[in-house]
Amino acid sequence: MSNKVYLIGSFHGFRDGIIQALPNLSFSDPRKHRQSSVLKLAYDDLKEAEECPVALAVFPKGKSRGVMSYAEIGVAQAHGNHLIVVDEDTPDPLLEQLADSHFSSLDEAIDFLKTNPNLEKKDAYIESKYPAGTDERLLVNTVLICGEVDEAIDNTYTEVREARPDRTVLFSEDAYQESRHMPRFDLIVAYFPANKDWNRHACFMMGAAYAHDISEVIVDEHGWKYPPLQALARRHCTLPHLAEYLTEVDDLHITAEAVNMYEFFKNQMP
Repeated sequence: MSNKVYLIGSFHGFRDGIIQALPNLSFSDPRKHRQSSVLKLAYDDLKEAEECPVALAVFPKGKSRGVMSYAEIGVAQAHGNHLIVVDEDTPDPLLEQLADSHFSSLDEAIDFLKTNPNLEKKDAYIESKYPAGTDERLLVNTVLICGEVDEAIDNTYTEVREARPDRTVLFSEDAYQESRHMPRFDLIVAYFPANKDWNRHACFMMGAAYAHDISEVIVDEHGWKYPPLQALARRHCTLPHLAEYLTEVDDLHITAEAVNMYEFFKNQMP
């Protein structure tokens, strides 16, 4: 196998062992990406997740699951790259569905890669929402809300549905199936309330949306934001203003979007 392997996972020190154990393979190591800004770091990470034909995602036992790891998996999967998942803790059913090769220990994955398997890149099913060189209007007809479902977001959902009966607003129910039909969505909302950990399946959907050039609104109520996720979003919003945004925004073209944002900003001024 001569394809470059992108190493996905939190920085728990597992990468050196993989690289040393597989000297004949070529690896893309995110520790070598630009660190001066979150924008540059996230861009480099997602570019490698997109371009490397093989992605190896490692979730060590007893460690928290990488937040951005799921977004990178979303990008790799959308681009048809061969996904190897090592899930040493309680397996995530989503990762089991997504993986082309799934292992319960890192040693098993290393032994597999030592056999020099032919890991071919699959056909990608990317359909960009932003055709290059056109002035196509980017209408918002279908919105998918990902992440936690609580009373607050349910009230927002009800408010938007009542104000815009012409608009389809859905809660994410099956990230695997939804990721395989991304072009049906015009806007993704990722909701992360302060009293919950970042929902990893929502992070995965953010990566899938990024791959398809679908705009994303992130509502992250944590005091400390997770910086790379912020870089994926087109708009950052607080939950009290989400209903206003989803009600008023019809067109994501930059001209129409700018007019909307100017109005939103003006309404918030004293």
